[in-house]
Amino acid sequence: MFPNKAVIDIGNERRKQDKKWGEQNHDPIVWVAILMEEVGELAQAAIETRFVDMGKHGGIENVREEAVHVAAVAVAFVESLDRDKEMK
Repeated sequence: MFPNKAVIDIGNERRKQDKKWGEQNHDPIVWVAILMEEVGELAQAAIETRFVDMGKHGGIENVREEAVHVAAVAVAFVESLDRDKEMK
């Protein structure tokens, strides 16, 4: 089952994020805010796909891309928590 295309795409997105932002070590409140911003973009893509005739951010491809972003940020959050635990 693993790795499948979804898991590979999430890993690729994580590498892109690390290349763009470097290692991110935030407290949980900041991580939740970042994650919710990504969830908002996913919701916008889903709504525009369903109700706005594809819109600027619509289309199943955009929904999937935003879902990958959400998953990748969630993984980054967990990685940060794990690093914090290792430092203590």
